[in-house]
Amino acid sequence: MEKPYVDLHIHSIYSDGTMSPEEIVETAISNRVGVLAVSDHNVLGGSIETQKLCKERGVRCIPAVEIDGLDGETNFHILAYGFDVNDQQFAEFIKHTRFLLDEQSVKLIERMQIDYPSLSLAEFMGFSHDRRLGGWKSIHYFKDKGLVSSLKEGMKFYSEYGIEFKESGFSTIAAIAYRIKKAGGYSVLAHPGVVMDISDIDEFKQELKRIVSFGIDGVECYYPTHSEAVTEACLDVCNELGLMITVGSDCHGAFWGSKGPIGMMQITMDRLRIEKLI
Repeated sequence: MEKPYVDLHIHSIYSDGTMSPEEIVETAISNRVGVLAVSDHNVLGGSIETQKLCKERGVRCIPAVEIDGLDGETNFHILAYGFDVNDQQFAEFIKHTRFLLDEQSVKLIERMQIDYPSLSLAEFMGFSHDRRLGGWKSIHYFKDKGLVSSLKEGMKFYSEYGIEFKESGFSTIAAIAYRIKKAGGYSVLAHPGVVMDISDIDEFKQELKRIVSFGIDGVECYYPTHSEAVTEACLDVCNELGLMITVGSDCHGAFWGSKGPIGMMQITMDRLRIEKLI
């Protein structure tokens, strides 16, 4: 029997993906994924629902969530795994972080309505969209108002109007790692090759060691856009420090189609270090 694949970074309609938990499970089974995790952005609902469905279908599912955090002015994503989903203090922290993320869009609308009379903060607050289309509320609002022709085009306004994560109020990496551990879970640095400077691999490895020193338990080494050099650098650091090694497609369904389908990395358990999660 062929070894099943592992994919621990998938997004559902609970955050900015286009697939329901049911569709994720069915797709995972079709793509030979035997261990998965739905790690929505600062939302627990998708992960909890997927766990129930996986139990019915005999697929191993790990509790997960992707948390926004800051190191200086840089926005890092921390993947939390294996925590107690019934830990109310952790759930409140995740809820608060989601509020801070959504407030970035509120700030954007407040600034934009000065230049675009058709926009209204009151209207935006009451606006709703089809979650199955992926993305988030503000870019749907822009498309609905005719300001852009596609959802992704709407993302340009964040930079144009100076909406920066450094002013978001997100927790530090160390604080996030502490809260994850307190809830019985493990913290993994998501896609470091996307967030960090990779122009010099040796410097990248040193910076990666600095980031994980804040209490991070592992690194998402296998990722669709990581080059072979970046992947090897991540593996080197994990092996040197005894950190967890994980894999994720970062699948968002049709919204981020370029990142690929569930299980696209085709990585099996023997190439990872996730024993603590199993």
